[in-house]
Amino acid sequence: MFVVTLSEAVGDSRSLPAVTTREGWQARLERVVDRPDLAACPPAGSTVGPDDLRIHYHATMRTVQTPALKKAVAVARRLWLASSPRSEGPMHLAIDGPGETGMTTVLRQIGRVFEGIIRDQLPPSSKRIPVIHINTPLAPGSKLDMSIPFAEFLGHKHTKDPESGQRSIDMTGPICHVMKTCGTRLVLVDGIDRLDNAELKTAFDYFGYLAAECNVSFAYCGPGSREIVNEARRGKRPEPPGGGSGGVPTLAVLPIPYSASDYDLFHGVIKFFDQDLRLHQHQPGDLLKLATQLHRRTGGYMKPLSYLICQAAQEAIETGIEKITGVS
Repeated sequence: MFVVTLSEAVGDSRSLPAVTTREGWQARLERVVDRPDLAACPPAGSTVGPDDLRIHYHATMRTVQTPALKKAVAVARRLWLASSPRSEGPMHLAIDGPGETGMTTVLRQIGRVFEGIIRDQLPPSSKRIPVIHINTPLAPGSKLDMSIPFAEFLGHKHTKDPESGQRSIDMTGPICHVMKTCGTRLVLVDGIDRLDNAELKTAFDYFGYLAAECNVSFAYCGPGSREIVNEARRGKRPEPPGGGSGGVPTLAVLPIPYSASDYDLFHGVIKFFDQDLRLHQHQPGDLLKLATQLHRRTGGYMKPLSYLICQAAQEAIETGIEKITGVS
């Protein structure tokens, strides 16, 4: 039996700019992962070099269409409609769930679909920046400057002296100018769970100002994001009569279940991986035979599941076995 253990898959050496820069975001929008043609690849047993096409392909493979990713398409459309001039203001969203379920992938899928809608709806423009993607910054010394990640995405210089690292004045004015003139309508905020309670007011005051001033929607992502966002909102207004907070809409990203009576979703995910494998000895359906083992190893969490299958495929190529027959 071919047995693999779970560890981080080897990444593609052909690195892209950080996704939290405009260049990096655009590069990922344009990136297409093509499945190699096995007939054009070296035969089984060939020497595997560092630039082997199948090794690079199986480092990440294509994005699997999970239930949450399918919902992301409808969510992106609602965010687009809510940001129109006829609306009562932008709609915001929380993407919540346990870690390693693929929340960041869902967040970026929403941004990708949203930008695709704008490309379809509006005339082409090289100056348009429909989506901004940031990570919630850390706050050394409890000095949280929310303008910096926006400035870095947009390519603004935000230091007086780059070598010393001394920061310049607040970048909010230039950021708002670009967002208004370049048609920004959606901000993706990953890692919102990094904010501690003392930072919530500072961060959400800033997000609220940008939302109102520039008419942009915010999508917040991270474990506990629904409660984090709602807690920040509750802190700005009195409780409504009768209780309730009218909480932010939430897209839950959860582990994929698997049991004798509930296996269709997980089988659908494994079938997608199965169809995308490029191994000389792989037969359609082989990976489905390992569904029980795969769920036992990963609990249905997408990140470890993807890593496990990708690494197993790489190891199958490197050893010449060219087939995944077991995991442990």
